[in-house]
Amino acid sequence: MTEKDPTATAASTREALLRGQARGYTQVRRIFVQHYEGDGTPRSRASMLARFVHERKHRALVLYLLLLGSWAGVQKLERPPAAAVWVRALRSDRPGALTWSPSTLSRTWADLSGMGLVARKREDRLVRIRPRREDGLADYEPPGGRKEFEHTYFALPDEFWTDEWFAKLSLPALAVFLVIAKETQDAKEFRVTHQQLEDWFGINKRTAGNGLRQLEELGLLHVRKEVVAAPLSATGSTTRHWYSLTGAFGSSARKALQKRAGDEVRARATGSAAGAPRSKSSSTGKSR
Repeated sequence: MTEKDPTATAASTREALLRGQARGYTQVRRIFVQHYEGDGTPRSRASMLARFVHERKHRALVLYLLLLGSWAGVQKLERPPAAAVWVRALRSDRPGALTWSPSTLSRTWADLSGMGLVARKREDRLVRIRPRREDGLADYEPPGGRKEFEHTYFALPDEFWTDEWFAKLSLPALAVFLVIAKETQDAKEFRVTHQQLEDWFGINKRTAGNGLRQLEELGLLHVRKEVVAAPLSATGSTTRHWYSLTGAFGSSARKALQKRAGDEVRARATGSAAGAPRSKSSSTGKSR
């Protein structure tokens, strides 16, 4: 009988990195996908996500999402994770998955730095990487429960990492996946055309079409077709496409995940309060 190999795997490394957030999902600000509409004037609201697509920075997009998901735990470490840790976490044996090495990791951190999405500081022989806010305009802080638009977020469940969707999705599919995740955070489904994905989110309609096609082929996307009357159409009707994500990424599944995480936080807070020693004033019934 041979002993089990004690070496950390890619999966166990991802799990260790994500453990610090202790909620089962990553909070991704909506401004990462689309800027605030402001006064409502029709114009492109393309944000950082569109830039990743235009500049074909697939690795940078995946790495930034992993940094956001792991930041709660990583920031508490006495020493920053070595490059080998990030490389191992990002590796996958899936066909067509991105390949990673210390050199590609270094170049990708440099790309993110150039986009204003990370700050780097050398500590001895290691480099401390800190995320910046999802629009690159401020230092990063968790969005929490604040209501201002720049702090509203959508949930990215850990299944994105544990089920290796990060390795299965092409850049177009990942970009459209994030758009639909953002739009269905508070809605069951999202109606959009390829042209609107270009006009509203800055994702070329051909790229958007390729992304939607792959998501549907992988079973990650549900498409509901609605035929409606169109008096000015040659056929007298048109088809609307409504999109929603499936499984752990569906709107109801993500809401349940967030509720469960919130309940656990409240339970821990209540337990801590219940276990706290009572003050002398409370035990005597007198106030100070």
